[in-house]
Order: sequence, then C-alpha cells, then structure tokens
Amino acid sequence: MDLSFHNITIIGVGLIGGSLGLAIKKRSPGTHILGVGRNQDRLEVALRRGAIDDFYAGHDYRLANQDLVILATPVENILATLPSLGEHLASGAIVTDVGSTKRAICEMAWRSLPSQVEFIGGHPVAGREGLGVENSDADLFANAPYVICPKVESGSHNIEQLRFLVELIGAQPVIMSAEEHDVALSYVSHLPQLISTALAGMSNPEHVELCGSGFRGLIRLAASSYSIWESIFATNRDNIDKALEDFMEHIQWMRSALWDKGLAEEFSRAAKVFKLANRRR
Repeated sequence: MDLSFHNITIIGVGLIGGSLGLAIKKRSPGTHILGVGRNQDRLEVALRRGAIDDFYAGHDYRLANQDLVILATPVENILATLPSLGEHLASGAIVTDVGSTKRAICEMAWRSLPSQVEFIGGHPVAGREGLGVENSDADLFANAPYVICPKVESGSHNIEQLRFLVELIGAQPVIMSAEEHDVALSYVSHLPQLISTALAGMSNPEHVELCGSGFRGLIRLAASSYSIWESIFATNRDNIDKALEDFMEHIQWMRSALWDKGLAEEFSRAAKVFKLANRRR
C-alpha cells in the first residue's frame, strides 16, 4: 500500500510539525510537504533541514491542491485557526491535528469546517525537552502511541489512510473517541506534569542540593513552560480535576499505609506498571 497523500501541509513547523515532516520525507520522499507559519526564519530552518519542501509565511496562504492538512500548533492556536481554515481548502481535503487534548478541537472542527472537508483528530504521544524545528527528529514517533479520533458516525475510509500514515512514520495507531482520549491523558500526561511541578515547587532549595538522579527524574517535567500547558489545562479541566482528586485520595491512603506497613503490595503493583509503561522502549 502506498501513501495516498501526495501533497501535505503542516501548519506549525516546530518540534512535532518538523518531526512529522522529516518522518514522512524519510519514508515517502516523493510526498510534497508545504510548511505554513508566521516566522519566515523558522520556516527557512525547516526547509534547510528537509522537513518541508516549500513554505508560506503569514496568513495569506492557499491550500487548494492539498490532500492532507496537519495542524501542528499548540491547542489554543489550533482552536483559533479552525473557524477560518475551511476557506483555504479544496473539497475532499482531510484535516487532522496533533493537539494534546481532543474534545474542544474535534467539536470546533466538526462544527466549523465545510461538510466536504473531513476532520479526524490526532495526537502523537511523543516529545522531548528541546522545542523548535531544530530539535525535530525523523524517528521521534518510533513505537509511540498515536491516537486517532474520528467522528463516531463517519465510517470514513480516510481513517485507514491516516492510520497507514501513522504506521509509516513508525508510530502505533490507537483509535478512540475524543472523550476517551481526554480522560486517559489526564492520568498519564496531564497529572504527571502537575505532580512534577508540585514536587519541584514545594522543595527546599537547600534540600535540592542533596538530590540524586531519582529526584531529578521526578521533576524533569517541571522544566516545561506554562504557556504550553495553559490551553491543555483549560480544555481538559474537568478530567484533570478528577485525576487530581483520585491521586490525592491515593496519597492519603499511602500516608496511612506508611504507619501500618501496608506499602509492600503497592510497591509490587507499581513495579508491574513500570514494566508495562516501558515495554515499548
């Protein structure tokens, strides 16, 4: 099976958008990739790196001949782009995204895009500390989950085309609803960010001078910028609140178990989860 998308546009050629471009070009060099963004200097870096073949800088762009458009900007930018995106697209185009939450984006897309344009939500669960296209990597998505969120009643063959693209770049496609995605990610992505931030924020600097690799590993996410997370929290607040509630209840149980020696079983369960989480590595 060959890739059916011959002309792809990536709006937002940063770490994820640039990595998608590099991954696609590595495995399907004949596919033409157009980059769209606001900063011409950054787009020129993407062009030199081979993540894109051409670019538009600014808002004056036309995507009439594009088979697939990938929105690879932060959540708030995706939400701001969607209402006017349809006027740039040809009938039959497919639009997807890489946003870290899905309900708000999918609802906006299905409400605002023309009926002849299909939107399928997406989220590659991959990343690294360094941001920007200069840190992009053609193998960033290798063995990573890549969530695909189609409209429930669509039954579209385009889902299989997107699944093929996901597999082509080395990722593992997972099809689920936007609601299921946001619940799951509140526990395995958004909650860990808050825990890491809280641990770093409550720590005494004098104590930190004595820290080892364990502490540094736990607060690694604390280096993340709030500007990246603000829109994620805003669009998944209800699920994150529930995850925090569950976590606080569990911490309270562990506090009690500390005194009655009930932690051995918990350590055993946690070790099994660790192995499960690392089986893809």
